[in-house]
Amino acid sequence: MNTDLSTLVWGALMPGVIAYPVEPWVLGAVAQGVHAVCLFQDASGSRQQTRATVKALRMVSSDLLIAVDEEGGEVTRLQADTGSSFLSPFALGVIADPEVTRATGRLIGEMLRTAGVDWNFAPVADVNVDPRNPVIGMRSFGADADSAAMHVGAFIAGLQSTGVIATAKHFPGHGDTHIDSHASLPTLSASVKLLRARELLPFKSAIGAGVGSVMTGHLLVAAIDTDAPASLSRAITTDLLRGDLGFEGVVVTDALDMGAILETSGQFPMHAAVASLLAGADIICLGAVDQERATKSAAKAIFEAVANGTLLPAVLITAAKRRAQLMNLRREPNTHVNVQGDEILVADAAELSLLTQGDATLTQSRVDVLRLGAARGSAIGVTPQSIGSHLLEFGLDIQFIDTVVARSDRDLVIEVSEVWRSADLRKALSDAARVRPDAIIVDVGTPTPVLPKCRGSITTHGIGKLSLSIAACRLTGRDPRPLLLSILGEARA
Repeated sequence: MNTDLSTLVWGALMPGVIAYPVEPWVLGAVAQGVHAVCLFQDASGSRQQTRATVKALRMVSSDLLIAVDEEGGEVTRLQADTGSSFLSPFALGVIADPEVTRATGRLIGEMLRTAGVDWNFAPVADVNVDPRNPVIGMRSFGADADSAAMHVGAFIAGLQSTGVIATAKHFPGHGDTHIDSHASLPTLSASVKLLRARELLPFKSAIGAGVGSVMTGHLLVAAIDTDAPASLSRAITTDLLRGDLGFEGVVVTDALDMGAILETSGQFPMHAAVASLLAGADIICLGAVDQERATKSAAKAIFEAVANGTLLPAVLITAAKRRAQLMNLRREPNTHVNVQGDEILVADAAELSLLTQGDATLTQSRVDVLRLGAARGSAIGVTPQSIGSHLLEFGLDIQFIDTVVARSDRDLVIEVSEVWRSADLRKALSDAARVRPDAIIVDVGTPTPVLPKCRGSITTHGIGKLSLSIAACRLTGRDPRPLLLSILGEARA
């Protein structure tokens, strides 16, 4: 292993890369020693863009680790332009079959491997205890720790069987918080006893499944460290994760450009980069904002910390050894995997993820669609998904409307997403249902606790392409299975 200081410093950094063409500074950073990057995409992102980016990066370094956030459901990077072909973790939790979750992990792994991506920042291992949570929600397998632990282990086993490295995140658990760490620093108020009985269970399952990496979260765990967020805390990263839980793999931070870290350190990414390494992290994710400046200033801060004795070279050498082990996890996939069998298993189970109440079948082909939704979490990004767009693909006469009138010769679908977060949205939904009690509500966000009385409702537990396709089929009385098999097949094309 190369222990040259420059190689050790640059190797600890993971800059963000947005789409193709790759900027010259990224290629220069890789040439200097960066051997991991995280790909981000906007709503126009596609697998074709990803493949072009990967090809350009690999021409500089064939050993480069290329990571993405590909969770299924709401969070997708390779399918940002179309929406995910896979159910959300929350929907998989509703189905409650670990074999379906394992198959989903394998299918996502196949898609990533085909695109040249070898590291996935998934699954989310947070137990979504607080229903107000603005950043986890349907990215979690649910609010029950034992169930979440079961699904986390199954997803990792499936994903890593394809040769793609999995990541359990956001340690030690972001689910019992109600502040988005992209904006500010949340606090987990659970006692150590509760933390061990609840938040840590999915991470124990991940470690038992042989997960290659764990991502630390930007949250204050007051029962363990009242000063530093988990990602900058040695008591959490080293003592708890490595010492108590026995994790020997790679620790990667969540992106250091998030508000929780800016609020904590005030010197992004200089202080935070050094602090995370001192805490026990092996690689620092720098995020997607002002990447060139972030990468260069983080490297400068680490060099200075070594020079003034704040950071010992031995810390960087230990981190490099762990990263080398992670590189070895990249392997040929299990050739005995039956991909088509997995697609059939997922397609057959997918309908179980929907909750239908009342009469949720359209009576005609002329349909008005009213959309009511709160802003989605920062991690989710923008996707073009809408129940109306799927009904359009079925040839229905769809009109998107802003105002509901009492008398209409058209059916009405009210698509809602996270309306429970806003009093104004709750009132708008209640008013619309009162004016049109014959409406059908399609809830595509974190489930609304109480929906107003109407003719019928569908709760999708996800806003990916697969979930909305099932909902559209249910609204129109179609058999969804052929369409679902087609969507799952397209993901590996």
